[in-house]
Amino acid sequence: GIMGLILIVLALLFSVLLMDSFYGKKKDAAETIRSMVIDAMFIAIILIMTFVPNVGYITITPLISFTLLHLPVLLGAGLFGWKKGFFLGFIFGCSSYIQAATGGVAGLNLLFAYPWVAIPPRAIFGLLAGIAFSLIRKLNKGRVKSLYFALAGFLLTCLHTVLVFADLYLFFHQEIGAMLSSSDPIAQGTTITALALFAIGMLGEATLAAVLIPPLTQAVSKATPNLYAHRGIES
Repeated sequence: GIMGLILIVLALLFSVLLMDSFYGKKKDAAETIRSMVIDAMFIAIILIMTFVPNVGYITITPLISFTLLHLPVLLGAGLFGWKKGFFLGFIFGCSSYIQAATGGVAGLNLLFAYPWVAIPPRAIFGLLAGIAFSLIRKLNKGRVKSLYFALAGFLLTCLHTVLVFADLYLFFHQEIGAMLSSSDPIAQGTTITALALFAIGMLGEATLAAVLIPPLTQAVSKATPNLYAHRGIES
């Protein structure tokens, strides 16, 4: 509870620091409050998905769980661009770190109790998602844009998985290497099964992002047009 409160306070402070560059010279009090409310809503969604069992992390085995927390990060990046994407990715990483550090996970997920494992790949993921979606928005080609959003959601989710495992290998290469190079037939079978589950999970997460992100982004943009008018965003 205390660590979650600290995360919320730090996140909102981080949000305030981003505001000047996010809104530029057109920033006013109303936009500042609006941005803080949006940030608080996304933070609440991420925290609920993190700490309510089998909502943001779906446990498959005691060692493996799949995540849906990439979805609010992709949605925020699709709506607001790279700065919000980076911010929400950072929150995603912090929540993952807190969950692991407080004993809310098991197996391989325990490695996320190290902040340099949990946070950087998620923050980079959010940053790249915002950049990708901003570039797609500039195409402004109606239905074609939605297809690009779906493809970007799929590829970015796969990239998230690659970034996470690259980070794990960077800091725990001996453990990961031992798991992959074991000569024990039982260990090899376990490793192959785990890798197959990871691959299936990555494709499932990516497919879900491809299906949900385009309509969600379009729906939110149309439902709250005034929210995006000052940024020139079109649905």
